[in-house]
Amino acid sequence: MSRHDDKSVLRVVFSRLLGLACFLLIVYLLNYLLPYIDNRLYSEAVNFLNDNVILLIFMAVIYAAGEIFYALVFPLNLPAPIINAVASYFLVQFIFNLLLFVGKVTGEKAFRVFEGFREPAYIIVFVAVLAAGYLGIFLRLAGGGRKAKKHRD
Repeated sequence: MSRHDDKSVLRVVFSRLLGLACFLLIVYLLNYLLPYIDNRLYSEAVNFLNDNVILLIFMAVIYAAGEIFYALVFPLNLPAPIINAVASYFLVQFIFNLLLFVGKVTGEKAFRVFEGFREPAYIIVFVAVLAAGYLGIFLRLAGGGRKAKKHRD
């Protein structure tokens, strides 16, 4: 059984909403503590998080939608790989933002090298997630078909 077979839509929605609420609470607490913590690195990290919070929320919502579609039966799960591929685009965007942030904080100019890989990485990750998602759906479908055929014999 794959990991999506045992998840109901309601369970996915509840767990994702709970996770998003916890994330937002942490962001709120970090911002609340900002005036009380006199540390340049902490301030820059919180500001980086604030700058990317919409991206992270958007990414979490898209991944949740993909997981909801994966929880459905074939053919209703067919949009899931497309949705996850779109979410992966935003994940790669966040990772590049994080690498540039680390380069800025450390003063290391080597992190700027990654900037040239941004566009190809978007395409490669999008296609890889899309292909893997559909491969997983069709392998699960083929595996389920064989199991059902064995039970009938």
